[in-house]
Amino acid sequence: MVRPSQGNRTRPGVLLRALCLCAIGLAVPAQSQTHHDLRLGREAAFTGAGLVLHGVGLLKHEQNRSRPLPAIDHGRLPSIDRVATRQWSTSADRASDLLFGVATVASLSVAIVNQQGEQPLLPVVIIAESGMFAAGLTHTVKEFVRRPRPYLYNAAVPTSAYHPGDDALSFWSGHTANVAAITFSTAMLVQRSEASPGSKRATWIGAALTPAAMGYLRVRAGRHFPTDVLTGYLVGAAVGLAIPYFHRTSK
Repeated sequence: MVRPSQGNRTRPGVLLRALCLCAIGLAVPAQSQTHHDLRLGREAAFTGAGLVLHGVGLLKHEQNRSRPLPAIDHGRLPSIDRVATRQWSTSADRASDLLFGVATVASLSVAIVNQQGEQPLLPVVIIAESGMFAAGLTHTVKEFVRRPRPYLYNAAVPTSAYHPGDDALSFWSGHTANVAAITFSTAMLVQRSEASPGSKRATWIGAALTPAAMGYLRVRAGRHFPTDVLTGYLVGAAVGLAIPYFHRTSK
């Protein structure tokens, strides 16, 4: 069956790579009186790792272009994932893209304001590295796993909605992983600062709820299974916690 293309979908990883490279160029080397710092060698290592992961994903994507889709077998789906085969919502899909943009802007704004005018680009670099690493890891894993998306199991979804080259990239959810990496990275930066306890608590609540909302939207859109978004949440949160940890100072 030939599936018509609807054009190239914008991937959050592209925006994260650009943000990370621009921010590093402006902010490194930077020494701040906050509880995190930037060092050229370390930033080059994190950025390079992210770029390598994206490169591996791109190479694997080219290799997968001529490969047929994996078999669509309802019987092999875990029971927790079967609910996704009955979901389809273009409005939820658009809402998830909007939420990604809002979460990114909000996270960066919170982190910059939390700096109180002192090295405002320092948290931008750290958050961008977190998102970039999560996006690169996600891209690579998607291409190796090649799990069919839930809408392929749904007979009510028109074939015109399919996206060649993207139909087998369900595991894990990139939107969820990337947002979790960004929000948890922001929460870690705020936690290790002079912010008030109430501000820290509010940031953690936002960090936890935003990727959860993203996961719901991605399942509702028919783009991911519950296990896709749960895994993406955990991976993104782990990256978001780890990257700021390696940027901490001794203070």
